[in-house]
Amino acid sequence: MSDQFTFTVTNKTELAITELWVSVDDEEWASFSLGESGIPSGETATIAWAEYTNGSPCEWYISAVFEDESETESALFTAVCDQKNHKNNYRIGSKNRPQ
Repeated sequence: MSDQFTFTVTNKTELAITELWVSVDDEEWASFSLGESGIPSGETATIAWAEYTNGSPCEWYISAVFEDESETESALFTAVCDQKNHKNNYRIGSKNRPQ
């Protein structure tokens, strides 16, 4: 991970985050691998961007899916792009349930 950009995600909800999705344009989405347990409630995980994203824009939309299959609305996340290994933080504190 030393040659990759990373950010942390803190799960401030009562449910585990099972999927984490990002998009440059809020239309085409890519997912991060979170492992079998995802990000449990109250936990923080460090996520590494894929190396192919190194030349990408610094603003990304992010969305989380929870263990009950509900998801957050997408939110704009500004990553620090000028320094390798600089850590960004994103806290997920509420979720919207599907109607």
